Amino acid sequence: MISVKEAQDKVMKAVSVSKTEVRNVSDAGGFVLSKNIYSPLDLPPFDQSAMDGYAIIAKDVFAGNTISVFGESAAGKSYMKNISGGQAVRIFTGAEIPRGADTVVVQEKVSLQKSSLTIGDENLRPGLNIRTRGSQIKKGALALKKGTTLTPAAMGFIASMGLNKVYVFKKPNVSIIVTGNELQKPGTKLSRGKIFESNAITVETALRQTGVLVIKILFVGDDEKKIREALKKSLRHSDFVLFTGGISVGDYDFVGTALKKEKVQEVFYKVKQKPGKPLFFGMKNKKYVFGLPGNPASVLTCLYGYVVPAIKKFSGHSNCFLNVICLPLSTNLQKKKGLTHFLKATTDFKTVISLDGQGSDIMRSYAESNCLIRFPEETETMQEGEMADVILLS
Repeated sequence: MISVKEAQDKVMKAVSVSKTEVRNVSDAGGFVLSKNIYSPLDLPPFDQSAMDGYAIIAKDVFAGNTISVFGESAAGKSYMKNISGGQAVRIFTGAEIPRGADTVVVQEKVSLQKSSLTIGDENLRPGLNIRTRGSQIKKGALALKKGTTLTPAAMGFIASMGLNKVYVFKKPNVSIIVTGNELQKPGTKLSRGKIFESNAITVETALRQTGVLVIKILFVGDDEKKIREALKKSLRHSDFVLFTGGISVGDYDFVGTALKKEKVQEVFYKVKQKPGKPLFFGMKNKKYVFGLPGNPASVLTCLYGYVVPAIKKFSGHSNCFLNVICLPLSTNLQKKKGLTHFLKATTDFKTVISLDGQGSDIMRSYAESNCLIRFPEETETMQEGEMADVILLS
């Protein structure tokens, strides 16, 4: 067995970033830029009013000149003439500043009698309430760097520059192969000796949250021939293949045998952790294969620790692992040396407390968790108040 750190390092070293593709901006949310974006224009593309008010020449006010309103400039409908001394134009937020004007006085600071404007703004100065051309970004300047995740804000920024296509890293296609003769799909009448299958929806949901779009799920039971057929099919169409169950060494665990016969190169098998010790990671033809344990809590812990970071790296992300913070423990903890324990826990971000129900089969406590406590491999006890690594799940 290898340590958690060694296993994570091996996964991240093995996984390569995916190829580049061009996507419509409307369909690129959540992807990662594979090329820098440079602004094709000044933004804003013209001097623009930041407020509703009046566009004026500031020195008219300082000189005490009479100012008269001669027209209007609205967003999308500019005042096309130049203004000169003693003239003002009614203007609205986002509208183009008329040529000749150098200031916008807000409407709350003026009084208007017929067309004559009286201004009472003690802070008046040239440039007030004007967004100058290119003040957000100049034409040709770097707008967004390669590696940027396209969040809603990034998408809005891209659209404001008039771009409708972007270069991004492709997201992976993923196959989930579910093994286990004891499994029965939810929504049916439970037969004697069976349990409802839950790993598929657990894995799929975790992948969706990571941004994976194409997921295929295959149910094969404990049958070596069917497992090999599902593996061959999945390796043709998917970048990642994830097995749930069948990776141990019991009489009905055929995944390991199938992986060997299909010549999947083993990177490692078994990690010094609990839950999730019987974890397999391998490769074939630049495709990545994870053999996850069958117990539900083990599956989810391995997803968070290995699969999700691998998929995020493949998709171009630079920060691939879940966030870790340090918090004081609310209780004493004890275990034997030799394995890193990942304990289901909750935190109010002041302290962290381990929950009851740490078994690898128990999902109720996982559903109540918002974090995991990482209990180090060679540590036997941790005391109340001691600082612990806390892995945030959301």
